[in-house]
Amino acid sequence: MKEFQEGRARFKANLSGKDKGPGKARGVFYNPAMKLSRDLHVEFAKQFDFNGIMLDGLAASGVRGIRLNLEAGMDVEFCDSSRIAVKTIAENLKINGIESKIYNERVEDLLQDKKYDWIDIDPFGTPAPYLDTAVKGLNNGGILGVAATDTAVLCGAKPSICKKRYGAVSMKRVAAKEVGVRILLSKIHCIASEMGKGIEPLLCYSEGHHLRVFVRLGERKDVPLRWITKDMRVVDKKEKDAGGPLWTAKIIKADLVPVIEEGAVFKKSNEFRNQALWKLLETLREEADGPPGLYDINDISKVAGMGQTPKRIRIVESIRKLGFFASSSVFSPLGIKTDAPEDIRNQAVKLAQSL
Repeated sequence: MKEFQEGRARFKANLSGKDKGPGKARGVFYNPAMKLSRDLHVEFAKQFDFNGIMLDGLAASGVRGIRLNLEAGMDVEFCDSSRIAVKTIAENLKINGIESKIYNERVEDLLQDKKYDWIDIDPFGTPAPYLDTAVKGLNNGGILGVAATDTAVLCGAKPSICKKRYGAVSMKRVAAKEVGVRILLSKIHCIASEMGKGIEPLLCYSEGHHLRVFVRLGERKDVPLRWITKDMRVVDKKEKDAGGPLWTAKIIKADLVPVIEEGAVFKKSNEFRNQALWKLLETLREEADGPPGLYDINDISKVAGMGQTPKRIRIVESIRKLGFFASSSVFSPLGIKTDAPEDIRNQAVKLAQSL
């Protein structure tokens, strides 16, 4: 076990990965590839005047909860079923001068008896087994954060498992990750509905090897789950090659996307990470009010008869000049989000070629 520094936190853990990918589940799990996600979580948490208690539900080393305490001023409790993890969390809290409660039990068992104002579930793999108790463990108005690294399942590679695990049909190609996020939201929505409650997605995205959603639990709303077709139409019933049923309403609240300075640097060694965070946040803000689904810029160019695909930003700018919504997307480097019909998309690609 080694000592690491991330943000303002110093902590001990077992290194389980490098700078990308899910790593390997061993010891007191710490994956540095998730640092950008934790950076975003800290900045996101700062948007709230949060006076409740958050549960770091699968805490491992406790780095997420420790950073949220140190950098966002949140009151965080910790839970992990591993004895060595709990022992390590206690040591890491001491290193950082934090006093808090630590529970050595399964988070599903803890949430049978306790409720929280914010719960975070960041498992190694699928979050599906934890969703029911996590939603039920929230106080009304509480926030639930969920990470999913079973992207092969949610993003089209294992459709039968997705159907069994989440009750929905996934989709491949450019919209795969966005559809995966919307499937995850639909599962949480269904659990909340069974409780007579509703959800409000606050900030949902994909980054690296994982998908993540933040939702608020509130009054029940009759939000219908719908389908997204291969050509990005939203329909009420299943069609061939469509993904769903899934959440097709908004998944990003633009006013909750954190604002940080471009190039803001905490330490020189963090310069690349903070530039990446700034870019991620700017793209999230840009696409927040767009319609569900993504169009592949290569497909648009092919349909328009173009021999070469223009840069994405030029296509986006061209669609905007023609009077329609368009943005880049965090869900795919080849995807654009737009409400422009096919003839306008074709026209925009040709216009982009001349820019």
